[in-house]
Amino acid sequence: MHDSVLKAAARGHRAMDTVRAAALIKARGYQLGLQMMVGLPGDNDAGAIATAHALAALKPDFVRIYPTLVLAGSPLAELFRCGRYHPMALDACVTLVKQLFLIFKAQRIPVVRMGLQASDGLADPASLLAGPYHPAFGHLVYSEIVLDAIQGVLAHGQDPPRNLSIVTHPRMVSRVQGLNKRNLRHLQAAYHLEEIVITQDARFAPNQIRVGSQTLYLDA
Repeated sequence: MHDSVLKAAARGHRAMDTVRAAALIKARGYQLGLQMMVGLPGDNDAGAIATAHALAALKPDFVRIYPTLVLAGSPLAELFRCGRYHPMALDACVTLVKQLFLIFKAQRIPVVRMGLQASDGLADPASLLAGPYHPAFGHLVYSEIVLDAIQGVLAHGQDPPRNLSIVTHPRMVSRVQGLNKRNLRHLQAAYHLEEIVITQDARFAPNQIRVGSQTLYLDA
């Protein structure tokens, strides 16, 4: 939703064209889905966050969020090779997309996809030259949301426990642990925890988690 970024990416339209198109679609009773990319040439975190707010104001029925990837044979690949374009690092991209996801969730706008799948032509290493690609990108985003919530509880506690008890719905366990138990390792190191015990409780809501004695309901 920034004309300078659209021009740098040679998108062929302006932000106002998106506004007009969205209004026409909604006026005719169609469902409106909008998608945005992060990490485009000339963009930054602040610009992406402003774009998310602008898209939310159009009241779409759903949203998709994609990272910008450098694909072989694309004009962006030439910019990358000559050092005129630098793709986002994966961790930075996950954190940014997490912020965008929460903006849309706050407006009750479903985010139906985050990141691209290997089936989108990215399984061949020769096709993907650079960029924040991960086959479980959405899982990384959700896991970071859960990690933030757990850290929020621990940061506000007067005496961090030596052993942390977490109870959650079975479907939330992988997001509590993080990819390859990354969240657990981070929590143990940051708060000097000796042990983290995760208990599954099918009676919990799918987004419910209890950290110690505090119960949370997460957007993840």
